[in-house]
Amino acid sequence: MRKKVYRRRRKKVRRKKWPYILVTVVLVIAGGLALSVILGFNPLLESRLRAQFGEDFFSEFGITRPVEAGGDLESILNNYEPVFVSLQDEAISRLDDLLEQGLEEYRREERRGTLDQFSLSNKYIQAGRMLEKNVDELFYDLLDNMKSDLLANGYSTDIAGDIEERYVSAKEAKKKELFDRLRNYI
Repeated sequence: MRKKVYRRRRKKVRRKKWPYILVTVVLVIAGGLALSVILGFNPLLESRLRAQFGEDFFSEFGITRPVEAGGDLESILNNYEPVFVSLQDEAISRLDDLLEQGLEEYRREERRGTLDQFSLSNKYIQAGRMLEKNVDELFYDLLDNMKSDLLANGYSTDIAGDIEERYVSAKEAKKKELFDRLRNYI
């Protein structure tokens, strides 16, 4: 006859779940912050940029909206053209200011030996994106007003599409020029 062997049952060890939850939460937050830096959305950096350059630098362009013009196509276009040109000139001027300040900061940090190219480039790319976002909002608001004026007077809005295409291509050309200037400097 065989003897029955009784095995001891081990007690289940209850592991506390809170350390795993805490580690998971920390990893999710850290991953989110890292992703926001990589993708360019960084609210902390945005507030620092607004403090450095001033709130108006990114949003106030000194553009006065056109007053209602006469009903013919030429007067509508002549009414909006100086506003678009003024916006373009102001945006280019501010982009050039950003570039010059970025290069100045680069030189200063390089002399001190504290240069962090990633942080510096991220800072000025974020500043450029903030400026671009606000200029785009104003441009498209003006363009929508122009389309409304054209439609109200019985004209096609095709010319507004041409203006938008010129705006987008000019914007891309300016970005390319700025990055080329940066590459040549660095």
